[in-house]
Amino acid sequence: MGITVAVTGANSYFASTMLPLLAADEAVEKIIGIDVTPQRADYPKLKFVQMDVRDKGLADVLKGCHTVYHLAFVVDERHDKKQTNDININGSKAVFDACVKNKVKKVIYTSSATAYGAHRENPLSITEERPLNPNPDSYYSSGKAQVEAFAQEFFARHPEIVFTILRAGLCAGPNINNMFSDFWSRKASIFISGRDPYIQLIHEEDLGTALYLAYKKDIPGVYNVAAADALATRWVFAKAGVTLVRLPARILKTIANIAFALHLEKVSQGWLSLSEYTIHISSEKFKKATGWQPKWTSEATFLDYLAARKGRSKGK
Repeated sequence: MGITVAVTGANSYFASTMLPLLAADEAVEKIIGIDVTPQRADYPKLKFVQMDVRDKGLADVLKGCHTVYHLAFVVDERHDKKQTNDININGSKAVFDACVKNKVKKVIYTSSATAYGAHRENPLSITEERPLNPNPDSYYSSGKAQVEAFAQEFFARHPEIVFTILRAGLCAGPNINNMFSDFWSRKASIFISGRDPYIQLIHEEDLGTALYLAYKKDIPGVYNVAAADALATRWVFAKAGVTLVRLPARILKTIANIAFALHLEKVSQGWLSLSEYTIHISSEKFKKATGWQPKWTSEATFLDYLAARKGRSKGK
């Protein structure tokens, strides 16, 4: 009998980077893809289940699984923060409980470099030992840190399960299609005056490889994954052809909150707070544990995204 791997958030951008590698692995007999939205990807080994991770039937779906990837998480901002918190926090708890009930051998959770928080005092090359300090006005940063705190305490009581956390940089590449690619595609955008943070990326190919290696190797613990370099925000927007208009932080965040409340913008001030200061992480621990080496720098990653965008534009 081959191995069964389950993936929550199977329709996510993160999942799309890894599913081809799992599908090509001869030892993997079946992939159970779980997502609340209708199936997108299709592989011969993939059995798709349209389900909310908070559903009481989740434990039955995970029966016989060797490894579970928990990728399901609300990324794009919603107006209902109570619902967002319920999905992100209680949904994660439900997944972890179901893994224990089914005696799953390995659980891999994708966290984020944003769990460290964007703060003026952040050092360069943050290591995994640095305490998490999420931005309190960011549901995403706070949610990632909250799930980590719960999960580490929870799995400490279940040492029989190999539990791995990957804190990833901002994933980008030719297939990115989210709020970030939206901002990079505009003619003009507003940014905080007096701030010139750096953005650290990870190419979708490198993220997929990192996620796959977390399945192939037993590496319990927390690991950062990102390209080594970072890009000045001003360079990124200039390269994308976006004109930046600068405003003071307090004014810009107020405008963002009003625009979001009126459904004129996709994000409120929390994402601005995460963009205000540099979050630069070190991936040395993961490299030593797995032999992983990113093929793409942050600069090459962004240029790959731009090339794909240009190609799509020409194809219209």
